[in-house]
Amino acid sequence: MAVAGARAGELVGRRQELERVDSVLSEVVGGAFRAVAIRGEPGVGKTMLLDALVERAEHRLLTVHRGQATEFERNVPFGVFADAFERPAVTPPPSAELDVLTAAATGGVAELDRYRLFRGVRRLLSRQAGELGAVLVLDDLHWADPASLELTEYLLRRPPRAPVLVAVAYRTGQPPPGLADALARLGSAATQLVLDPLGAEDVAVLFPDEPARRRALLHRATRGNPLYLRVLAGADEQTLTVLAEQAVDDRAVPEQDLLDVLGAELATLDPVSCLVAQAAAVAGDPADRDLVAFAAELSDSSAAAAFDTLSRAGVVAPDGPRFRFRHPLVRAAAYWLAPPAWRTRAHRRIAGYLRDRRGPVLALAHHTERSARPGDEVAVDTLVEAATATRHTSPATAARLARRALQLVPDRAEFADRRGELLMLLARTLGFSGELAESRLLLHEVIQAGGSHRAEAVTFCAVVYRLLGKLDEATALLTSELDRLPGRGERVAQALLELSGVDLLRHDPAGVCHHSSRALEAVAGTGNTALEASAHAVLALGLLQRSEIAAAGAEIDRAGWLVDATPDAALLPELGTVAPLAWVELHLRHHDRAERHIGRALELARGNGLAHTVPYLLIVDTYLRTRFGQLPEALASADEARECAAIMRAAEAAAMADIVRLRPTLWRHGPRAALALAEEVAAAGRPGGGWWSGLAQLSLAEVHLAAGDGERCLAELAGEHGEDAPTAPYRWALRAEANVALGRLDEGRHAATEALRHARQSGLAHQLGAAHHACALVLEASDDLDAATEHATAAVSRFADAGSPVEEGIVRRLLAVLHTRGGRRAAAHDELGRAKALFTTSSAGWLAGELGRDERRFAARAPRPRHSTENGLATLTTREREIVDLVTAGLTNREIAERLYLSRKTVETHVSRAFAKLRVRSRVDLTRRVTESD
Repeated sequence: MAVAGARAGELVGRRQELERVDSVLSEVVGGAFRAVAIRGEPGVGKTMLLDALVERAEHRLLTVHRGQATEFERNVPFGVFADAFERPAVTPPPSAELDVLTAAATGGVAELDRYRLFRGVRRLLSRQAGELGAVLVLDDLHWADPASLELTEYLLRRPPRAPVLVAVAYRTGQPPPGLADALARLGSAATQLVLDPLGAEDVAVLFPDEPARRRALLHRATRGNPLYLRVLAGADEQTLTVLAEQAVDDRAVPEQDLLDVLGAELATLDPVSCLVAQAAAVAGDPADRDLVAFAAELSDSSAAAAFDTLSRAGVVAPDGPRFRFRHPLVRAAAYWLAPPAWRTRAHRRIAGYLRDRRGPVLALAHHTERSARPGDEVAVDTLVEAATATRHTSPATAARLARRALQLVPDRAEFADRRGELLMLLARTLGFSGELAESRLLLHEVIQAGGSHRAEAVTFCAVVYRLLGKLDEATALLTSELDRLPGRGERVAQALLELSGVDLLRHDPAGVCHHSSRALEAVAGTGNTALEASAHAVLALGLLQRSEIAAAGAEIDRAGWLVDATPDAALLPELGTVAPLAWVELHLRHHDRAERHIGRALELARGNGLAHTVPYLLIVDTYLRTRFGQLPEALASADEARECAAIMRAAEAAAMADIVRLRPTLWRHGPRAALALAEEVAAAGRPGGGWWSGLAQLSLAEVHLAAGDGERCLAELAGEHGEDAPTAPYRWALRAEANVALGRLDEGRHAATEALRHARQSGLAHQLGAAHHACALVLEASDDLDAATEHATAAVSRFADAGSPVEEGIVRRLLAVLHTRGGRRAAAHDELGRAKALFTTSSAGWLAGELGRDERRFAARAPRPRHSTENGLATLTTREREIVDLVTAGLTNREIAERLYLSRKTVETHVSRAFAKLRVRSRVDLTRRVTESD
């Protein structure tokens, strides 16, 4: 509040806070991200300090977006953000992020995943920051809706990499959950300002013309609260004395007293203007004039005249075609001082108005929630529609709306099915948001009541039990329900598939195969191709874990065909099936199919708001990209999976995302970065499922081995899963490498033999590559160079077949060592060149750096041969050389794709890379280059 007596541009009593604001703005202008949190009691001046911040930011030419939460729209998701970007200081260009944000806040979309919206807002801020910077101001966050609070916390935990300032303000007694921790994690990047009440000397500056006695009375009555001072500045001495006496005994003035004081301002209005103010408070802030007139049951001309009066009195101010209250507390006074029965009727009239005009579903639900009578089926339908629209973007809002809908449905037998439907909606919403315990209680209520929703409740309750790690309870519940269900049908198949999921976590391949086979029998004839595809995919995964490769191949071919034949809408309920589908396709070398299926699933999940399936799809996508040597993309997918899991509070998915991030982190950034991540995994907790627990042990053991800690590697592998078929070859291979590093050749030789035995049982290319690599390392340490070279050559071939360029490069590095020791310098140079090309193409920076040291050591030992690069052909990967040979034989890209079972696009990519490496521009030049080298 700038006043006479204060220096221009300065707030009374806030000099220190303004200096810190100026310092923060300077850092933002310098290119840094910063956050400012202002907290204090109501009316202490938080908004006024934000006003000063905005003024200073605009003076520095920063783009400013400002939003203010209100008490009465807490069920409108992202309301404060929609407000911030709806009326910016500088009009932004059209933006997809703005469209999505507006749609989320108004209910204009039926489904939307939160994490995607969060990342979009972060990108929007980064883009608008430009070179000068941007400021996002969020006022009165204590009134913000849960979705807005989650987005604010996300921006603080994952700040934009741009010159951006996020400034928030909230009441000390109502701190938004999670905000304090997010600010603390920012460390020095966050500035926290606690506003204390003004002192007596500040009151003297504010009111220099008032007698000292009145100034003292004002200070005592208001306890130095600037808003109270402003409101009560014109109060008579008797009122001030009463308030001062109430403050003397150290009891804070109740908020209702402040509303009464603010209401005195409304009491001076004529009855029609007061009625319009109350109707506007009910309608929303800002309020539409036509809607307010309808709520107040006034003519348009009467309402217009009343708005003119309110504007002149300073109660409201025009905001485009609508009107906004001067301060939220003024609106609060108008709202709460209105007769309660009249408020309820006004909400009901507004709900009818919006329903007749097909208004936004969330706004309609807001008024319906506050006015509906028990038994109102139309109101129940409205609340269910709004809850369904917000269950992924704002589960807390959806849960509250579903609860209200339940309250409206009579607890009588004839409404039992409707109550079961609503209980299922509420339980699913709570489950998606991580409130698993309450979700389980509601599901048990549905189960005990019986009815048409019982089987659905049992299946989802088993999902909840599985997420809670209560596998025995999930098994018992599903087994009991299967005894009650008929032998066939979709419900039976869904229960059996969920039982298969429990078997996967128990690491029981036999159970997986048994129950998924029964699911296939149950779904036969239903025409549900998506559910049938799920059963085939899960069965294929169980068969793969049992090393029944041929049978797994037949099942996965059928599953893939069914998924391809299923329309998008029909596939959505079973979208999670694509994760095991792509997993098996990867191991059976159907690489293009795996990429295509996981890409389609992610697109559908993101586009339809199925946020609960996204982390698992991204985890498999990370695994695929790591295998294919797309390390930056793998890390990006893992990071996105981790963010989405954290938003959902899905601890198991978050742990899995961290595990699949270990290998690309190691290959790209080295052991130090990977060890730091491993420590985070240990602190956060490993995955609880047996399958993922086994994969976690492998990844952690590999990190410790790369860091030179063979003992820690062996200790990691000493747990369970030792003879587990899917991971046994890798476990024995790592044991062999660790024992070689520790000088224990006998133990290493035994482990390598076991690795090769297990790999040959499965016949999977990637497992054979790992086993042959382990054998080569043991034989190289035993000085049996010829045998080591033979196994290393076999490992290169197997890893190339598996589409694993990074691991192919690792083995080629070993081959270079073997050739060097055998005196084959030209061959060693060739292998180093191929390995370097593989690491460079995969962005495996740490491995490429290690290879550079190998090259320098090799150069120091002997002169480089004159013709060791085969005219550049040595830089080609195995797959690229294979395709180049077919090109020189005269085959077209389409013919090559058919022969090698690749997509035409993949062939084109390999040909383009070969052209770049050999520096040729046409197939004719390529053929000439190959002919000359031969």
